[in-house]
Amino acid sequence: MFAEKVYTTTVLFIVALFIFSSCEEKINHNGRTPLVGVGKDFLYKEDVEQMLATTHPTADSAKIISNYVRHWLGEVLLYHKARRNVPDTKEVERLVDNYRKALLLNIYQDKLIEQQLNREISEAEIASFYEQNKELFLLDEPMAQGIFIKISKSASKMPSVRAWMKSAAPEDVEKLEKFSLTNAIVYDYFADGWRSLSNLAAMLPVTADVLLTNLKRDNFVEFSDSSAVYMLNVPTLLRKGELKPLDMASSEIKSLLLNSLKANFVKEVKRDLYNKALESGEVKIYDKGISVALKDSLSATE
Repeated sequence: MFAEKVYTTTVLFIVALFIFSSCEEKINHNGRTPLVGVGKDFLYKEDVEQMLATTHPTADSAKIISNYVRHWLGEVLLYHKARRNVPDTKEVERLVDNYRKALLLNIYQDKLIEQQLNREISEAEIASFYEQNKELFLLDEPMAQGIFIKISKSASKMPSVRAWMKSAAPEDVEKLEKFSLTNAIVYDYFADGWRSLSNLAAMLPVTADVLLTNLKRDNFVEFSDSSAVYMLNVPTLLRKGELKPLDMASSEIKSLLLNSLKANFVKEVKRDLYNKALESGEVKIYDKGISVALKDSLSATE
């Protein structure tokens, strides 16, 4: 509900509205309470209450309502001004009609796909596409797998942490994970995933080029600044231009194959509608040349 001070700030708008309304044709507001109006456009109390409840449940409602009403009036007044000053309304209507058609078409296609294209892309399909199209999956930047830890310079067990990081054996990774729970500033285990070198460098006090140079010499690197020590073990490093591994490319391939399936499905639906419409006479052809061409294309698809 509106606070009493809110109604005070809007009372002049409401009074003016009802004085104006008494001189104009009666408008059915369907049980809603208008606060302000411009022509046949109205801002209703119920809409403002809903806005407050969903976006600012505990805020200063009077100020928010005042700003909201001002914004609404500005938009509506500008729209009315635009309607008076854009002469080519037929062009606007054509654009709106085209947009409406495209919107309805997309919604219908999405529903068709959801209802009738119920199948998953198999791992075998992904692997087959990968093998046949490897040139599509070359890295545009270096990628890495490994472990990263950032700890305070004053952290305990520094030699042990360094040894665990260099080893990266399962038992040492377990020790790292336990240590990191209470001692690490940042800990990231990505030996079974992938990180870009630029992403890793963003966590270090060095550039991606410096990091790459160091990793070419040794899979374990260590850096420090005035407050922290950064350790990184990268047993797997892929350079720019190398082939992405299948596990890295898998989601991209799945998306490509799914989009291809959707496109082919929509194409088949259109072809079926086209053939049935020509056979039933639903489509009226007024040009002999086009009529022959369409019938020929119909025969070719049967």
